[in-house]
Amino acid sequence: MSEDTTEDLRLHRGRRLESLARRIERDLDERHFCIVFEDEIERCWPTETFESMEREKQIQAFGESRGWKVSIHNSDSGFTRAIFLPW
Repeated sequence: MSEDTTEDLRLHRGRRLESLARRIERDLDERHFCIVFEDEIERCWPTETFESMEREKQIQAFGESRGWKVSIHNSDSGFTRAIFLPW
């Protein structure tokens, strides 16, 4: 079993964020909104790493850095979804 360095983890997360950004862009081109559900959010902003408020700030910053409005919704069951819209 190999240990990932901090830099390896950062690069891996960066690839996941870029992949998510491409999917959001495709959805926005097709239907002018994109809903990202908990499974994808968890891959980019894991709950074991980010507290709830920090996670929401990170998602907002991710969207805003790409020119998207973001609305974050937390369900009673603890699942998060983010709705991305073009500015």
